[in-house]
Amino acid sequence: MNRLRKLLQKATKEEIKCLAEIIDSDLPTPDSIIESLQQKSRNLFGHILGSEPSYKDIVRQVADKLEVGYKYYHSTREIEIKIAQKVMEAVWEKMTPEQREEMEEELRKTAQKFDKTGSLVTSVSIFGALTAARLSGFGVYLLASTALGAITSGLGITLPFVVYTTMSSTIAVIIGPAGWIGAALFAIWKLTSPNYKKLVPAILYICALRSKQQE
Repeated sequence: MNRLRKLLQKATKEEIKCLAEIIDSDLPTPDSIIESLQQKSRNLFGHILGSEPSYKDIVRQVADKLEVGYKYYHSTREIEIKIAQKVMEAVWEKMTPEQREEMEEELRKTAQKFDKTGSLVTSVSIFGALTAARLSGFGVYLLASTALGAITSGLGITLPFVVYTTMSSTIAVIIGPAGWIGAALFAIWKLTSPNYKKLVPAILYICALRSKQQE
């Protein structure tokens, strides 16, 4: 958990507060968030009482539940991205052609504003670029934050997307058509446990946060 702790220590107070809300942490502190992650993981996956699963263990176990293949992806970051792509693909699959067109348009507008490399803007499909095998930089942030927004919009959580100055309103527009889809996504994977409904958004948030810090 040392790497996760360092990542959280670099986060802003608002970012930590938001993650603490997602994971039901008693306190908005890195240590409390880590403790809550481990507790929910132990409850779900049957760890020996008193054991401390690593963050990578938790990410892998959630990936297994979502049927995300990660055989050739060894780093925690890579598995986080695969989870975000799985969620994004599930959202896309349930959208109508009109909703897909609207989301594609808003994603492109966001990429034009914030993608420094321009790699997303030049793609034929932004959705296709976000769910491609290789993704880095701002693309990871846009992927994770959009997937996160789609899920949490159905859970009553208001997330401050404070990484970029105007991302909050932009993400709100992107997930607008998918708001009703987010609440139903957990049923796809039979995520009936309240702990899954906390762990999946937490992993997506950490993925976005990691991307922001690397940027």
